[in-house]
Amino acid sequence: MKVLIVGQGIAGSVLAHTLSGRGCTVSIADAGLPGSSSRFAAGIINPVTGKRFVKSWNFDLFFPVAMRVYREIEHLTGTSLIRQYPVVRLLSAPGEVNDWSARCAQHDYAAHVRELPDAREWEPMLKTGFHFGEISRAARVDFPQLLDAIRKYWTAAGRFIDQTVDISETDHWLSEFDKVIFTEGFRGQFNELFPTDLWRVAKGEALIIRFPGFQAHVFSSMLKKTAIIAPLEDGTFWVGGTYQWHFPDFEPSIGEKNFLISHLAEMIDVPHEIVGHVAGVRPAVKDRRPLIGESPVKKNVFIFNGMGTKGALLAPYWAAHLASHLFDGQPVDPEVSLFRKSN
Repeated sequence: MKVLIVGQGIAGSVLAHTLSGRGCTVSIADAGLPGSSSRFAAGIINPVTGKRFVKSWNFDLFFPVAMRVYREIEHLTGTSLIRQYPVVRLLSAPGEVNDWSARCAQHDYAAHVRELPDAREWEPMLKTGFHFGEISRAARVDFPQLLDAIRKYWTAAGRFIDQTVDISETDHWLSEFDKVIFTEGFRGQFNELFPTDLWRVAKGEALIIRFPGFQAHVFSSMLKKTAIIAPLEDGTFWVGGTYQWHFPDFEPSIGEKNFLISHLAEMIDVPHEIVGHVAGVRPAVKDRRPLIGESPVKKNVFIFNGMGTKGALLAPYWAAHLASHLFDGQPVDPEVSLFRKSN
């Protein structure tokens, strides 16, 4: 089977690897259009999120698949892509502390959360007055490194097409490929081959900072309150993220920069230097489930999209699911079907 994947964000990159592993001859088309969230996201996999500390949807099912796939891509490309390390969760209000303690006592959360006596290596940087929890089985995927490695690998194989594929050209590409799969990120909302009212894309922003006297590469955990701080391999720290449901452009904004600085100040009590400010648009949907399925108006044309903020966790499992649909005739799960109803 010959497949063309349109878009080389995290979804497209993981899908290309997965289909290739099933024996597909895969080509990728991508022109590096602006606004993509994949290159600027931290790639965080976090099993327990939100104000109520809720376990991510089917985390115990998705996480082992994600770890296996990223290790496979590491081996294939000779790069280091994924690092497992916990999240130190800062707790302040009494209700937060009580809710955390309650989660720690629940059997199905025991492998994921616990209370900590201190904040580990973050302790010298923090403001006082916090209680601490730890979220285990968290990880971070180096998205820029992964995207570069996949692009380099497919280019060397002669199967990377450095151009945009317009939907008006679909028939042309179907004359060369058995299937065309659109993995366009947030631009999928404009693709008329996949009509749906489920889209709810969100712009996100992050700061890249340095803390004088603290080197990120020696940190063995991430830090979370309202914002999350993730150490990066180059010695800097990623601080994010924000959600904007309405935005005029793809550029970083002063308002979101100030928002992140204010939340950083709630946690950290040492000087910092901002060395970067990045933004991207997440391909999010209303019910926070992926969008997968064949176009109702064009046979052999598919969508694989809508991973939102959890693309690092979701993409490997659902790529395998789509592969099973294409090769084995397995029905698309109704939870991720393009044709499910909007709430």
